[in-house]
Amino acid sequence: MNERVSYHTTDEICQMIADTVNRSGMRGLTEAFVQLTKEGQLSSGDRLPSIRQLAEYLGVSPTTVASAWSHLAQLGLLSSHGRRGSFVTEFTRSVPTNPRWHFYEDQQSYSLDFASGVPDPRLLPNPITTIIDLPSSAISSYLDPPVYSPLGETLGTLVPSRLGGSDFDLTIVDGALDAVDRLLGTIPSHQRAVVLEEPNFPALYDLVERHGLEIRSVAIDHEGMSADGLRVELAKGGVGVVLLQPRSQNPTGYSLSESRAREIANVVGQYPEVLVVEDDHSGLLCTESLWTMAETLGTQVAYILSFSKSHGPDLRLAALFAHRDLVDELNRRRTLGPSWSSKLLQATLNQMLNNPATSDLILEAQHAYAQRRAAVADLFRIAPTGSGINVWVDSPDSLSALLQLTHHHIRVAPGASFYATPATASNQFRFTLSEPTVEFKVALDQVASALAKTPRTSSYR
Repeated sequence: MNERVSYHTTDEICQMIADTVNRSGMRGLTEAFVQLTKEGQLSSGDRLPSIRQLAEYLGVSPTTVASAWSHLAQLGLLSSHGRRGSFVTEFTRSVPTNPRWHFYEDQQSYSLDFASGVPDPRLLPNPITTIIDLPSSAISSYLDPPVYSPLGETLGTLVPSRLGGSDFDLTIVDGALDAVDRLLGTIPSHQRAVVLEEPNFPALYDLVERHGLEIRSVAIDHEGMSADGLRVELAKGGVGVVLLQPRSQNPTGYSLSESRAREIANVVGQYPEVLVVEDDHSGLLCTESLWTMAETLGTQVAYILSFSKSHGPDLRLAALFAHRDLVDELNRRRTLGPSWSSKLLQATLNQMLNNPATSDLILEAQHAYAQRRAAVADLFRIAPTGSGINVWVDSPDSLSALLQLTHHHIRVAPGASFYATPATASNQFRFTLSEPTVEFKVALDQVASALAKTPRTSSYR
């Protein structure tokens, strides 16, 4: 940790805390500390008074201060360095100056939008009747655990048995990105790098950078991340997380094969300090089997199962299975914020997961997306590989198609945004298998019409 010169003496910090405390006990001290850091009066790297000094200044028991300091340390807000003292945790709030997620903006200039990356609302189940029929037990209090217990039981039947083992635990968070965000916040300070697949979802790059972490990219093919490329990046040292999308990878739609999963597990297994995060963001909408590396790596894996694309983005729910200690840490870190994800939404999801009619709708959605994928692949003359709600268009004519679609005010997501270096030249693009305002078949006919007007040098119909 790099210490900096503090602008406050320890007596001044004692006085600031004394002026801010508005309730007695450990919780009062904890809340005062958080308020001072939010207001910028205490900054990362500030050296704090000793437990005895602050206790004497405030006229409280040293045990009270020690309990508050211990709680703040568990939350990652304070770090203790023995005789050197305790410090406000050093962290980075750097924001990328050129975020890659910019292509989701400015939709008004396009007549058709195939760049959103969101599921077709027409293929999502309607939760309204489910909400009306919720049991009274769904009404929660502040004292209830973070997971609605019937949902926890249901989820245990949906994931591989290894993830339901006694050394794993479950928590519910507000979607897959929220889960990744919270997991990145637990990386130790000496592990400042995250290995990602490339190409990848732009928001994941931005999220890693917002945590002040280094992006290390490894190429992906139709079986998943390159095991050899991963080996090279891990050998450099300093890696805290390997972040994978095991199914329907965004943007390519590729899914991790069993053989590649074993290769990657063999590589990562040599680095037990590295956490493997499996972001299964398409979840139950996927048709491929899940090959979780938890089968071989155990609790070195954290698995995320999202329901946004299968049951609805507005549910804002994802299940996170990880080592019990890690889940405990994540739950503690949430206590000063939202503390839990809505139990009403959790109960709604549980009802939907146990409703045969909803399950039938999910199967219909799988079939519809598969048909759309085949139609888009045929249109762009590419192999119909992958699954999920996106198609990665990569062919000799990709640039011609991209220019022609843009000319006709049809938006797709340009490939450069899916690479770690935003300036990377790419003729590829991502085509989402839904259009928010028009029936997909009608919209695709308009795409075909636009491509048919491509100059004769192109092979498109």
